[in-house]
Amino acid sequence: MNKNTQLVISTLFHPVFINIASLLLLFSLFPSLAAMSYKSKSTIISVIVSLTIIIPLVLVGLLKITNSISSIQMEDKKDRKWPFVATTLGYIFSFYLLQKVGVSSLLLKYLIAGIGTVVSISIINTFWKISVHMASIGAMIGLLVIANFANYIDLRLMIAGIVLIAGIVASARLFANAHNILQIVSGFALGFGWIFIVL
Repeated sequence: MNKNTQLVISTLFHPVFINIASLLLLFSLFPSLAAMSYKSKSTIISVIVSLTIIIPLVLVGLLKITNSISSIQMEDKKDRKWPFVATTLGYIFSFYLLQKVGVSSLLLKYLIAGIGTVVSISIINTFWKISVHMASIGAMIGLLVIANFANYIDLRLMIAGIVLIAGIVASARLFANAHNILQIVSGFALGFGWIFIVL
């Protein structure tokens, strides 16, 4: 796998895009959220995306402009500290705001899983570089597995497709020397575990 292919795969399946896709799946596959009005869904999704994705991305851009990080890819684990802090705070604030307005407990559990995942990654990142790409894909697969059994929806084909994508992304990260196999597997297990246990 050449460098351009590795970069394209890592970018297309970046945790940012995977997390947005997982959030949309949550609102599509679970009846308590799917039944909400379009306006309510849009507002809630906008709040979560703004606090957990857009603000951390803006911070990454500012850190790069000020040369506080070596790359926006954040391949060096030291570059990940403040973006992870911002993401964690974003999830916590999202939980606080949405709990106040009385949203579905399922959505609050999803946010708790997000908090747990990012906090775990942040702690691990202080001494070891775990794969965030695989954590996000692991969480998506965990979400699909839960939906498959809880809602009696046959999602086996979709799950198989995402598992295939997970293998491709894992290969790209390995060939790029961004992670070793243990970091890949640990990232996947962490993301899958938090979603599966909390939801």
